[in-house]
Amino acid sequence: MNWAGLLAQCVMCYRTAAAQQAERARVLNTGILILLIPPVVIIGFILFRALHSRRSAQMQADKNN
Repeated sequence: MNWAGLLAQCVMCYRTAAAQQAERARVLNTGILILLIPPVVIIGFILFRALHSRRSAQMQADKNN
């Protein structure tokens, strides 16, 4: 098992993958990583919008001073 697969699993997923054949364990790891993509994208978008909004507010305040 590689580091990416190891970091993607909780204990229950790890034991399930360990009980499977190597190919099924790889598919399970890939599925876990794929399911991780939407939350990471959403959090990244929220952080981007927050930083962009903050920067815009600072520039607007600097213009007014």
